Amino acid sequence: MSDLSGQLIIHLRRVDKALSVSIQSSRPFAAVHVFTGKPVLDVVRQLPALFSICATAQAQACASACEQALGLAASRGARQRRALLLRAETVKEHLWRLLLDWPKAFAWTPAHEPMASAMRAFFDLRAAQQADQEPFTPGADLASMQPQAQRMQVQRLLDSVAQSVFGRLPGLWLQQIRDHDSLSAWAMSADTIAAALVRALLRTDLAGLGRSEVRVLPDWGTQALSVDLAQALGSAHADAFVAAPSWRGNAHETTPFARCTQCPLVADLAVKYGNGLLPRLAALLVELAEVSLALSGERQCSSHQCLSQPAAESIPETSGGIGIGHAHAARGLLLHRVELTHGQVADYRVLAPTEWNFHPDGVVASGLAGSGFIGIADDAELLRRAALYVTAVDPCVAYQLSVS
Repeated sequence: MSDLSGQLIIHLRRVDKALSVSIQSSRPFAAVHVFTGKPVLDVVRQLPALFSICATAQAQACASACEQALGLAASRGARQRRALLLRAETVKEHLWRLLLDWPKAFAWTPAHEPMASAMRAFFDLRAAQQADQEPFTPGADLASMQPQAQRMQVQRLLDSVAQSVFGRLPGLWLQQIRDHDSLSAWAMSADTIAAALVRALLRTDLAGLGRSEVRVLPDWGTQALSVDLAQALGSAHADAFVAAPSWRGNAHETTPFARCTQCPLVADLAVKYGNGLLPRLAALLVELAEVSLALSGERQCSSHQCLSQPAAESIPETSGGIGIGHAHAARGLLLHRVELTHGQVADYRVLAPTEWNFHPDGVVASGLAGSGFIGIADDAELLRRAALYVTAVDPCVAYQLSVS
């Protein structure tokens, strides 16, 4: 099936001494209706191909939704494999941001070779985990992995993290880098692109760029949130909600920064820079280190919202034949809702992080309209900084930026 990602059109318009920000989306929200009338297993196989960005997270949310609708439960071993693959995908996606996208936004040379090595390691790991059976099949019954075998499979991917990002083991970095001063000291001494990015933000006026007052979305485990969103996705206005989601009347953000607001480093940086560029970059680094530790089996993610623990889902109660599945995708909270009739799909909805973060009144629109952009007279410089901020929030789809 074709990938129907669509794109975002972001336009900045100078109005007196302010900026008006318009965000329009061509993302095909109705594309999921192609699954109407299809058997569950066909949907589970085809959906990750339709939404190939973060395909593992899509498969996780789809499997969880279908299992709830069918009254099935995957074995502990299957849940472990799903968690491993989702963590590996998060590592791969965060590496892509740090090694390719952020350098490109600064007009630097991207680190293509280490990224290519990480991609090969990810695909080899995925093939090994799916060799005997697809773990995302609803109700999959797979044995638990042996810890030693798991460590061997993930080591190549983790080597890329240590060498190309932190310049040391991720666990050691987490122990040592816990505030502004220690982050600055690491950035000045380490010889990695990630350290160079931190240096660039600290040496300019960009560290707080894009800060706004838009709230972060609470953890999916918050009952009020899960119940409200489940109801919205099943309502007569679900299409409009998916296109521009809000909670309790407000736009929210769901990003690595949102998941890491309680982490010591991110919390310390936010005191001075709010939700600007440097706290966002730091959150990406913290989450990469945390997920790397969880991927290695050393510990579960602990200092931020946990990324796909291999435990049973925390989901709102639904009527028979209806399921809600979620995944903490690399870019934020991903939700799927499925309604089944006689084993076939009657309705399917997908709510992706992009729609929260690039809401017309969301964190990107608010950030781009802020004081860090208003005073820039040169159009080229305004677009350069805007592209850097959009990269930091990460739309997961192509976008066009313009100014008038």
